[in-house]
Amino acid sequence: MKAKYFFLGIIATLFFLVLTGAIDHHGSSSAALGFGRYQLSAWATSFGEKGGVVGAFVIDTVSGETRTVYSRTYGAPMESQVVKNDLKKPYSSIK
Repeated sequence: MKAKYFFLGIIATLFFLVLTGAIDHHGSSSAALGFGRYQLSAWATSFGEKGGVVGAFVIDTVSGETRTVYSRTYGAPMESQVVKNDLKKPYSSIK
């Protein structure tokens, strides 16, 4: 009886892993985590209690090059203003 529940537990665990995608069905080891070539990351900094800057940048994982695609200030001492917005441009045209 204990063996029956043990094997049912193993089957349930394997079924759960397959459904959640924890098992690599393709067997490709070239991209271990499955990341694409371009990765987006965000950043923020504060000017104090009443303001700061937020932004985003793109990293080319092949060349290691990083380009800022969005930057905006908010709050005091400056009013909110978009400094740079290249979100809809292709990577090659972002300076």
